[in-house]
Amino acid sequence: MTRGPEPHEAIRQAIKNASERGKVMDRDMIREARLQFILFCAGLTVFILVRRTRTHLMTPEDCAAEYRLDVLRLRRVPLNGANARELWLLTPWGTWQYFRILDDRVIEIRADGTSLLTVGASPAKTPAPVQMPDPAWVAIPDVSSLPGPHPVGAGSQSEEGK
Repeated sequence: MTRGPEPHEAIRQAIKNASERGKVMDRDMIREARLQFILFCAGLTVFILVRRTRTHLMTPEDCAAEYRLDVLRLRRVPLNGANARELWLLTPWGTWQYFRILDDRVIEIRADGTSLLTVGASPAKTPAPVQMPDPAWVAIPDVSSLPGPHPVGAGSQSEEGK
């Protein structure tokens, strides 16, 4: 079952909002694209899908459940350091909600693409930062203690030569 016709007015408004962040390429320029448009920011290409919603505020969990097929469609776009995937929702009151679609979760973002911190979020739900070990404390193993062939000229004799 489809959700109805495409939200043409919402798409026009979204393209206007996106042009404030960078250059926009309308999907009509890309043949058979399933996205509304692509946004080119400094060092980032954002693939954007626009939908209308009937609710005023939506959590990322609600967005992932309500727009499951759209989230799956956006996840077809490879995610790397140069690409991002976003779902933009326009409410009946004319306000926007923006969501970044990651491989394992959906997060709410601001209109400029920066992360939106949720008030009262439990630490269990927010990902912990990855702690990298201090390079001065990383132990480098002695090469001679590693199994395998010895370097040429190491003076070791094989069992055959004894």
